[in-house]
Amino acid sequence: MKPPSLLLAVTLGLATTVSAGPSAIECWFVEDVGGGGLAKRPAALLLRQGPEGPPPRPDLDPKFYLKVDVVLTVLTHTPAPRIRLGQDAMLDLSFTYMPPTLEATATLAPSPPPFGLEWRRQHLGKGHLLLAATPGLRGQMPAAREGAVAFAAWDDDDLWGPWTGNGTFWLPAVRPFQEGTYLATIHLPYLQGQVSLELTVHKPPKVSLLPAPLVWAAPGEAPPELLCLVSHFYPSEGLEVEWELRSGPEGGSQKAEGQRWLSSLRHHSDGSVSLSGHLQLPPITAEQHGAQYICRVHHSSLPASGCSAEVTMEVAGFSGPSLEDGVGLFLSAFLLLGLIKVLGWVAVYLTIHKDSKEKKTQ
Repeated sequence: MKPPSLLLAVTLGLATTVSAGPSAIECWFVEDVGGGGLAKRPAALLLRQGPEGPPPRPDLDPKFYLKVDVVLTVLTHTPAPRIRLGQDAMLDLSFTYMPPTLEATATLAPSPPPFGLEWRRQHLGKGHLLLAATPGLRGQMPAAREGAVAFAAWDDDDLWGPWTGNGTFWLPAVRPFQEGTYLATIHLPYLQGQVSLELTVHKPPKVSLLPAPLVWAAPGEAPPELLCLVSHFYPSEGLEVEWELRSGPEGGSQKAEGQRWLSSLRHHSDGSVSLSGHLQLPPITAEQHGAQYICRVHHSSLPASGCSAEVTMEVAGFSGPSLEDGVGLFLSAFLLLGLIKVLGWVAVYLTIHKDSKEKKTQ
């Protein structure tokens, strides 16, 4: 029995180098069933290196192996772009077309065929068409939505192929609403290839702690409330604020005691959010002099260690004079000396002026 004629369209989420040994890629093929009809069926593309025969598949009988011609390949090098809020996103897309047979090549014009390019976004159950274009058929490229730019063209102009093309999509200054699954589809006569890209947006928070850099309190008294400002981050989910206590510069960290709570989210015009973490400490003791209180923030946009800010506890009566204290005393003494000299000059002037008046009256 003559095997059916197959045209294989392969979709790759990421261009990789095939390692030694067989590999499999899930794909689908289009079968010419005669009478101008086409049938689309799932398949597994087996990859190998070298001229050997088909790699073994224990779940398939070798009689079901079919030799096919790969005519359309669509792939991206960025299947999961992670973009910082406000920066540009480059969604890579390339494709290759090879006429299946010499007979089919002879029926084509000696140039790359026209193609259609479509970019869509799906997010939170909604779909958005961003671009639908047929380069070379309708004159200029239509403008994409949201200020995006598409690079849709064949990269080479060989007479008989194979031909490679570029359909990269550029999004300027990405905002949170542009997150989601991006579907890029290439349309050729009787063929279609599609890849999906999962775009996520992030922005790491800025962390500061008030009052800073020192907290003053007397033994037995509660120090001022500590305020940890976590500002301009995205996404709003998954943020954790931890409070730690470190005893001395070389001491280990432990969980800080006290009442803690988080404020509500504050939304900003760029789509980021902010909040504040609060810690009300219990009355302190002399042993806590020099201890450091640390606010540590964990978020998906930060490394595993998170981001932190810290303040030092100073207990009244247990701290010696600091450099700032010395500078303050020097300035105070300098100003006091200047004031004494000015007062002395004024007294001398008044005495001389009084004596001169008395001499004139005599």
